[in-house]
Amino acid sequence: MTEPSQAAKNELLKFSAGFISNLGIGLIAAGVFAPGLSLLSTNPILSKAEFLVVGFGCICVAFLLHLIGRGFLRQIR
Repeated sequence: MTEPSQAAKNELLKFSAGFISNLGIGLIAAGVFAPGLSLLSTNPILSKAEFLVVGFGCICVAFLLHLIGRGFLRQIR
């Protein structure tokens, strides 16, 4: 099997970075927006204090995923 060209490797890095970044976006949607909207209902999923802890944790992990995705993009030549 032949070695992929540099352009192909660059595209794979871009797809990987995009995937990791999208995981972070999904994490924010699941950990911040969904519980935040549930606070508006009569039966919220989390209390306000739990929401702040979970939301902050999800934002931190999403930021780390974003940095990992940027690390992939730094490898592009």
